[in-house]
Amino acid sequence: MTTNAHVTWLNMTDDDPAELDAFEAAIGTRLHPVAREHLLDSREHELTPFPRIENHGDYLFGMLFVPSDTANTKADFDRIVFAISFERVAISVATHSTSTHNWNAVIPGLGTRRAYSGDTAPGGRFLLELLDAVIARLSEDAVNLEAMVGTRTSELGSGIDLTQSVEPGETEKLTSKVRRRIMERYKEHGPTLAAVRHEMPAMKAVVAETSAVLGSLVNDDDRVDIKQDTGGTRRELFSKELEIYLTDIYIDSLNLSTLLHAVDTSITTTKDFMKQLNDDENVASNRFTGAIASIMLLPTFIVGLYGQNFDDMPETHWHYGYGFSWVVIVAVTVFQVWFFRRRKWL
Repeated sequence: MTTNAHVTWLNMTDDDPAELDAFEAAIGTRLHPVAREHLLDSREHELTPFPRIENHGDYLFGMLFVPSDTANTKADFDRIVFAISFERVAISVATHSTSTHNWNAVIPGLGTRRAYSGDTAPGGRFLLELLDAVIARLSEDAVNLEAMVGTRTSELGSGIDLTQSVEPGETEKLTSKVRRRIMERYKEHGPTLAAVRHEMPAMKAVVAETSAVLGSLVNDDDRVDIKQDTGGTRRELFSKELEIYLTDIYIDSLNLSTLLHAVDTSITTTKDFMKQLNDDENVASNRFTGAIASIMLLPTFIVGLYGQNFDDMPETHWHYGYGFSWVVIVAVTVFQVWFFRRRKWL
């Protein structure tokens, strides 16, 4: 499917390579078998996403990945494969079953939105806008993840900032009632946080490798730069103005990495916080049990002792012996209750 004069969008099966043959004829060179294989493969992508860009001589070959659905918490990606020369672009998209992107609307507009000063290579302009669109999609997903994590952590109601490391002893300041309430709320929000946590490694890897691709282009790495067209004329794939825009996109990708790191830190902090909270609640429960056992120890002992009906115990014949025993029981019990409440064991 030809989207404009410079772009060939391959929407085909493996046994229909006619349009790719036409693309090769247009750029005057044969694509490497690896490039052909990936461009003709429109099956659902299931492998680990790994963005890349390579210099194949007369053209750049690359893969980029965008989240298939920026509103969910699954690490599913659409794969974009392209081959770019100075004048022509061949591109194919393998969508995931969960994809919500309308590539029919996205692809035709790339490389045609505006003119850039000193730009003589439609291929460079297309790659610039493709990278911009990819970073925008990744940023949208990252912002949604940040909002999702922020909402879930705030709804725990801990009153503690979970976007940064929690100081030791913070959870001990919470009452047992508050701890139990937070743990009950975590049963509701925990699965969502766990799902985001499982998505993070793939997202961080895609963003990091996409940043590496942008960095190599910004730094004019010879491994990802073509210096002359098929006619032998020395040209720049990216004009000076395009390079400035490219640098701006590269900085956006670095900021995106920082955002994902903050989201990951918040999830890790929340997990550590809940673990500490659970440990503190277990300690509190053990202390409570120990305090009750201690309070009941003396009364049980005295009652048991009197129950033996010993005649040789002088206090059993005291006129106020019974009352004295109750005074001791009540006094010791009150003291222990005061002591354990002061220690926050009760």
